[in-house]
Amino acid sequence: MENFNTLTIETERLLLVPISIQYAQEIFKEFTPEITTYMFPKSPKHITETEKFIQESIDKNTNWKNYQIAILDKITQEFLGCWGLHFKNPEAPELGIRIKKWAFGKKIGREAVAGLADRAQNNLEFKYLYYPVDKDNIPSRKIAESLWWIIERDADGEERVQTKDTLDPNRKLNGVEYKIPKK
Repeated sequence: MENFNTLTIETERLLLVPISIQYAQEIFKEFTPEITTYMFPKSPKHITETEKFIQESIDKNTNWKNYQIAILDKITQEFLGCWGLHFKNPEAPELGIRIKKWAFGKKIGREAVAGLADRAQNNLEFKYLYYPVDKDNIPSRKIAESLWWIIERDADGEERVQTKDTLDPNRKLNGVEYKIPKK
């Protein structure tokens, strides 16, 4: 049976390839506390945490519970980040991205998110895709807003903010969710 460990998506400048252990050192090196400030899980303290994350992702990709990919430069094959589509709720899969610092401001995150969202629109059944971000994570919010995604609002028109626990008991995330309807 085919699984997400065989699916590659190509965009103008990027290759979105299944996560593999070959990216462990890059993921460990690049996803520092600065990069993961607004993200869950936290930055790994040891390479074994990264290796465990990759192996769990491969297992979930095999079972269609997750599509975790590495983002590569199409020409140089340089590792640029990770991107995931998580099927906790099959009617509303959740998107998440981590880009290495060097790639900030180059619209790599936007291109990767758009590529995966487009592929999902054309190949998956769902009501909505969700893209949750911390309300203070301006770069991630800019990705969603540049793609014209709709933010969840309450009855008064205010952004619906959900406080979520993290692995750090002193840190909470104040999340907003962007909703991408099925076309």
